[in-house]
Amino acid sequence: MHIAILEDEKSLADELASLLMKNGHEVSIFGDGLHLVDTFSVELYDMFILDWNLPSIHGFEVLKHIRNVLGFKPSVIFLIPNDNEAGIIDALSSGADDYSVKPIRPKELMARINALLRRSYGAPKKNNFPETIFGYTFLNTDRTVEFFDTKVILTDKEFELAHYFFSNLDRPLLRRHIMMLIWRQSEEGLSHTLDVDIASIRKKLNIDEHSKHLKLVSIHGFGYRLTQVSH
Repeated sequence: MHIAILEDEKSLADELASLLMKNGHEVSIFGDGLHLVDTFSVELYDMFILDWNLPSIHGFEVLKHIRNVLGFKPSVIFLIPNDNEAGIIDALSSGADDYSVKPIRPKELMARINALLRRSYGAPKKNNFPETIFGYTFLNTDRTVEFFDTKVILTDKEFELAHYFFSNLDRPLLRRHIMMLIWRQSEEGLSHTLDVDIASIRKKLNIDEHSKHLKLVSIHGFGYRLTQVSH
């Protein structure tokens, strides 16, 4: 995941960044809330870890921008002093997904992050089939998809990949995260395999750049998003 850290205490920000990078995440550090908000138009983040008190704008104001400005809902964890029970209540009531106390407890923080990761993205569904999503019916028994009087057969991985995109319509999905969920690993060696399967489902499901219904678009430097075509 690409995680934005908003923390004006450099030593703590560096500690957090080191912990997250050791666990395979991409990290961007910000010491100022206004600077972070300014990047929303050019950067995509899967999760935010926000400090409580900041020199420019309060963490709650940044949270408000995240919820109101961004077109999807990334997870937000607030960093709150250990003895500030009122702050914890306020953070959760204002739309934060979780909190972590300061000084941080690394194992606990990673457990909270991983829990939010599972809750936000989840594993590709493997039950409740057949399932129809935006006119596409997924049939798990023979790994086929029916749409607009068309029926196509997918490989196992293509089926999981396509179903995952359809289950997260209009949500930016990180390449590394896709590989972790579909192939259970995020090694660079899988990058070509992902590209091949992406090209295949675009063609088979008619969700390429010429589609008039849904398009699976690339997000440079980030991943992909399945989006509805505006008419």
